[in-house]
Amino acid sequence: MKPGEARDAGRAAGDTLRQLTRLVRGVHLAVTDTVHSALDAALGPVARPVLATSDAVATGVYAATERGLDAGARVVGLLVERNSAWVGDHLPGLHDRPGAHHMLAVGAGLRGDVFADRAPLVAPEMQVRRRGARVLLSREGIAQAYEEATPDLVVFLHGLFETEAAWGLGRGQRLPYSRRLSADLGLTPVFVRYNTGLRISRNGRSLAALLDDLVRGWPVPVRRLVLVGHSMGGLVIHSALATAAPEDAWVQHVSDTITLGTPHHGAPAARGVHRAAQGLSERRRGEWLSEVLQLRSVGIRDLAHGNIADADWDGHDPEDLTDRRTHPPVPDGIRHHAVVAIVGPRLPEPLRQLVGDLLVPVDSARHASTEAVTTRFADDRIAVVSGLTHLGLLNDDVTYGHIRRWLTPD
Repeated sequence: MKPGEARDAGRAAGDTLRQLTRLVRGVHLAVTDTVHSALDAALGPVARPVLATSDAVATGVYAATERGLDAGARVVGLLVERNSAWVGDHLPGLHDRPGAHHMLAVGAGLRGDVFADRAPLVAPEMQVRRRGARVLLSREGIAQAYEEATPDLVVFLHGLFETEAAWGLGRGQRLPYSRRLSADLGLTPVFVRYNTGLRISRNGRSLAALLDDLVRGWPVPVRRLVLVGHSMGGLVIHSALATAAPEDAWVQHVSDTITLGTPHHGAPAARGVHRAAQGLSERRRGEWLSEVLQLRSVGIRDLAHGNIADADWDGHDPEDLTDRRTHPPVPDGIRHHAVVAIVGPRLPEPLRQLVGDLLVPVDSARHASTEAVTTRFADDRIAVVSGLTHLGLLNDDVTYGHIRRWLTPD
């Protein structure tokens, strides 16, 4: 762990411990509130001073514990930072350690917006990854990382709580899409890691800038650029296209986009968490859980309806669940494809459409036309795969068959 990362890891740990203490406090007070109600009913006014004192003491203890854990974690971070400085800056970074990035990905999904402000080295900027390390997007850095670069690129963007390692799911049973596309169609795979707790529109702008640097610094002239996104990654791709100018160098090379289980019209789970937080806030014994749910990142909040533009959320009450999407257009001349998974092939039709891949309903994954917007996907560019879950879309033989068919030159 590098010195600066140790300091920011201490800050992030302190923030997390503080929130966990509040969670424990909330559970404690909810339980004692039930007990207090029973005692008040049984003993009447005699018990109330004792109960009030008990609550005051518990609140004070938890407040002190919260501050102590936060401060302790920060001190540990500073001590590790000082020790790392003595050893030197040649140590592997936190994000380059095997396994560590999985834990960081979950933390970024939950609180990545907060970490980006308070502990930016724990949730770094969007980056290209290869062989477990970050690729510097200079001509020298790209050439060193991609010694066998071809003119045709396929860029992979993961989903919420994931890193680029998600694309290797099931590699013990079958080759990942990247290896197959390289062997079958000569596409050079490029993997992107990003902070999934940030606004999708913010990540979209970052992706546009990253792709511009990538194309300009690619070792050979770029002929074709394919963008593949799983879940949230598909929204980031469409956000980048909506943000970019048609004359941008990278946009002119994009031939196809492929979204796998992307919630173009949002995810019921994200809306359910929102409604639960609002409902629980109105109940004394549920306030603690409402506070926890309110801590979810803005990236998760964007998934309620599939926001991809600043105008979809900027200036609006974050607790208002109204769909305010502006549906910005994307550049013409690009073929857009979508893979939709249905977990239960034998489910009755209405239920099949609603359940989808367990996280994203069918109409959302296929960006079905509504009164407000026309779908981006022609019927022959939508593939429905049965018997597959949301994560199963990351590496599946049938899904790959559709991807290869769409990307094979005529």
